[in-house]
Amino acid sequence: MNIEWFQSFVEAAKQKSLSKAAKALSLSQPALSKHIRNLEHDLDIVLFHRTSTGIELTEAGERFYNRIVPVLAELTAIRQELRQFRRTTPIAIGSLPSLATYYLPPRIKGIRLLDRPMTLMIQNTSWELIQSLQEGRLDAVFVDTSYVGESLWSCELFTESYYAVFPLHHRFHSRKTVELSELCEEPLIVHQAPCDTRKHIIEQMESLGHKPNIISEVAFGDFILGAVAAGMGITIIPELMAKNIGHLQLFALPITNFGRKRSISIATRSRKLGLQLYEFISTSVESSSTK
Repeated sequence: MNIEWFQSFVEAAKQKSLSKAAKALSLSQPALSKHIRNLEHDLDIVLFHRTSTGIELTEAGERFYNRIVPVLAELTAIRQELRQFRRTTPIAIGSLPSLATYYLPPRIKGIRLLDRPMTLMIQNTSWELIQSLQEGRLDAVFVDTSYVGESLWSCELFTESYYAVFPLHHRFHSRKTVELSELCEEPLIVHQAPCDTRKHIIEQMESLGHKPNIISEVAFGDFILGAVAAGMGITIIPELMAKNIGHLQLFALPITNFGRKRSISIATRSRKLGLQLYEFISTSVESSSTK
């Protein structure tokens, strides 16, 4: 049974006219009549007598009317309560650390979608974020596109290259680019597993027949850049991060043959929310670029 069938039945009973009930509900009369026929068929009982002046409830219809009216009132109250709850419950957004640091802040400043506030949760891997999304702990996530399944609504936001980061005194200081094969013997600093970038570095170096020379594993955060600046080794990071190290004693070179780029997408379970987020992000960037 469908709640619209109940609403059509109750309004028809009140109006004692199918045409008046249809008008009150902004339905066509054939649509309303179909609702009532479906309800009668489902209940296997006749609810109305057709008369020359309109319609009247049968005895069974009277009994059903008396029982269904308070049910509809309760459903309406529940809907209103849940709508109020939804308006005060934040939209939970999940993001990778690099995106939360360098990409999202100017794009989600002041964001309030569906008349709701927003919270931001940072997790270290796209897999963790997708899992949190699927389990309902998050409403939308910003992740590596390769982790997004077909069951989710998603939209690609951008793609970027990987860069190698060196201390200022490194012998590659005069170079414009670097090849991945040239980095395989370098002392490499990476984030602790699990980590999307670490996984890609290992995969790409192994595809060249090399085992990465990992000399240090660090926790997530800018400490990895501090370790490179101190001369402990080099690291490999996405372009988004590499473009934001000008304040450090470091330089970054694009890796010409890394073998893959990082593609970033927004993913949600709700197409409506996804489209709103995408539109807000796009609009905020356009607005800031014209100022």
